[in-house]
Amino acid sequence: MAAQSIPIPPPNSNGKAPRWTQPVSFYGQSVFSKYYAQSICVFLLLIPFLVMPAQAQGGQGPIVGQPCRVGDYDATVDYFPEKTTVDDAALFSVRYEKNYKIVTSSAAGSSKVNTYVLTHCGTPAPDASLFANNTVFVTVPVTNAASIATTAVAFLEMLGKRSAIKAVDTEGLVSSPCVQYGLDQGEIIGFEDKNLNLRAEQFKSVDLIFSSFGAEPGTENKTVVTSEVSDPGPLNRAEWLEFYSTFFNLEAPAQKLTADINNNYNCFKKAANEQTTKPVIAWTSYVAPSSYNNNTASWTISGAPYKEIISTDAGAQFYNGTDSNTFTIAADFANALKDVDVIIDETMSGEDIESFYKNYELTASSPHKFIQNKAIFRQDGIVNPNDGRDWFAGAVVMNDAVLQDIVRTVHPEVLPADVPYNWIRNIAKGEVKKVLTSADCKTTDSSTPIPDRALVCATMKAGGNAGSKTVAGALTAVLGLVAIALTL
Repeated sequence: MAAQSIPIPPPNSNGKAPRWTQPVSFYGQSVFSKYYAQSICVFLLLIPFLVMPAQAQGGQGPIVGQPCRVGDYDATVDYFPEKTTVDDAALFSVRYEKNYKIVTSSAAGSSKVNTYVLTHCGTPAPDASLFANNTVFVTVPVTNAASIATTAVAFLEMLGKRSAIKAVDTEGLVSSPCVQYGLDQGEIIGFEDKNLNLRAEQFKSVDLIFSSFGAEPGTENKTVVTSEVSDPGPLNRAEWLEFYSTFFNLEAPAQKLTADINNNYNCFKKAANEQTTKPVIAWTSYVAPSSYNNNTASWTISGAPYKEIISTDAGAQFYNGTDSNTFTIAADFANALKDVDVIIDETMSGEDIESFYKNYELTASSPHKFIQNKAIFRQDGIVNPNDGRDWFAGAVVMNDAVLQDIVRTVHPEVLPADVPYNWIRNIAKGEVKKVLTSADCKTTDSSTPIPDRALVCATMKAGGNAGSKTVAGALTAVLGLVAIALTL
């Protein structure tokens, strides 16, 4: 949830701090001295706020949802007074009845619809014959869940429901410090990969499984298939917070979180698109020769809708190739990039600029703009010790922070000077990965939501480091007042 900040007093027309003028006084020097002493105190109190260019999204206390109602069931009562309304997402829907809700999800381009009937605990489930045979019935709020994909972890943590995560798959790729901590402490289990009998037993220990890959045999009646990554737009993805919230009766808090992300996103978008230039950006990748591709290397320029939308929203011109976006000859690929200003390298292997040059068969002296301007980025700015990327977790939900990162690549002048990167790091300038471990878990309270990584755009002072002129002016005024006061 966005933190509030105290607004910075605006400078006057010539860019300096407002001038302080001695007031007219008919009461003598003692009152006059008190006035200046009070003024000094006020300035000293204001200085910490003057040096903040923008606040990061703040943390918040535990999120409270609609609890389980205990008592006699009343068919006339609306057990879900707090409801969600889907505005941006294209791949899920929610419909409410008195004591149950019908949630659906689908994959992009698929006609298959997955249906989930969520019944408020302590009330009767609706007749199963009213729904398709593959409908999954769930009692909410859920308290015992598993995540097969790393994306679900971030959504649940933003909702303050890490307490509900009892098991994860591919635990070696989990970037969340606190889930890593839970794994270290045995509070969360990692699903077995090789012993399938043990894996099946582990699945029995949870009531619900969030998966992006479909249901494993024997888990069809408890698997929720999610499609947040394939929902085409950045704000579509963020709104999947509301999808997850329905399983915990957290609709109202989720809508507030989504609104905060949307507002912050649109603020960055507006600031970026007020710039007169439109740098050309391309998202590219390299695949080394192997037995899977007939030992033929290939280079690709991505045309994914999500990347096009977020690039355009960052004030850039999205480039997705010419007649072809896949190349098997490095020189052809390099020629296709001749007018590109910024590269985001999505190659999974190689992590520094030398690896980039080798993979792309380029050099530091190649004439390309993105090389000469040192504008080569990768998505591995936040990883776990196994190189598990948070790009596939936190970045899926915190799309205002992702947009902030992309704005930094094409319009850094829009942001405060030296704004920290999140997932998108500049390898041409030697920026290093931030490796998250369980030691980075700031609170072991599993009900504490993780904060958004984005700056609060509305409090941003662009293009400078904390308004240095304003700070200098304030300090000068303070010293001047001290000197005056000492002479009185």
